[in-house]
Amino acid sequence: MKRAVIIYWVIFIAFLIPFILGKNVIALAENFHDLIDALTITFSYYVTRIVNNSSSVYTYGLHRLEVLSALINLIVIVFGSIFTLYLSLIFSGNEYSLLTIILSIIVIPLLLSIKNEDKKDFNKKSIVLHSLFDVLSYIIGVLVLIIYQITSINIVILLGVISIVILSIFVSINPLKQSFLIMLEGSPINTNELEKDLKGINPGVHHIHVWAICGHIKVATIHVEVNENMTVKEIDVEREKIQRFLKEKYDIDHVTVQFESKKVD
Repeated sequence: MKRAVIIYWVIFIAFLIPFILGKNVIALAENFHDLIDALTITFSYYVTRIVNNSSSVYTYGLHRLEVLSALINLIVIVFGSIFTLYLSLIFSGNEYSLLTIILSIIVIPLLLSIKNEDKKDFNKKSIVLHSLFDVLSYIIGVLVLIIYQITSINIVILLGVISIVILSIFVSINPLKQSFLIMLEGSPINTNELEKDLKGINPGVHHIHVWAICGHIKVATIHVEVNENMTVKEIDVEREKIQRFLKEKYDIDHVTVQFESKKVD
């Protein structure tokens, strides 16, 4: 993850050169996008170092910072994209297009070098996926600048900027949905299907609640009606079966099972 932070800041600084020298709007679009990525990934890097620090106040740790990061990222991208389009209309100069093409070609293998060694790490997985979408945006930028070099039609540059901006927003749509779902404590899984599955284990299962602390930690509370003559050991066996099933099929990490007695006539 530290490697990704360094790569994105290097890319951001590199694309400042053609924009400052020649007001190249493709470089501007890529530069703004890289700035957002660099800030977000840097924030995520530091978040991953503190999210597991639980306390008597933050008993689940600080994992909601991951959600906050995604929301800030989206807000900045939306308003920043509008600002980028505005600047692209003001700065019509497209000098240093060749330099921008060369930088884009160099950047692509750098982004592809970002790997996720820990497949279970949500942040690292998101960064790798984001870097792949960034590769696509650089390919668009290279194609647009090559067409401009051949045709000298300025509208091609504007269309290229719009394409990159749309791609940036498109990449952010799914994280936005997930972030709002987590913030509003929506269930990340279908609880109706979950209830059917659990009733196959114990017919007394009811009152199911499932929510997510962040993108990779799910929590569930479940009530189970049992015969009042069951021993503590038998109840413990039922609890273990439910918890094991939820972990294996639905990847729910924290499960609280409340048992209720059932009167026998």
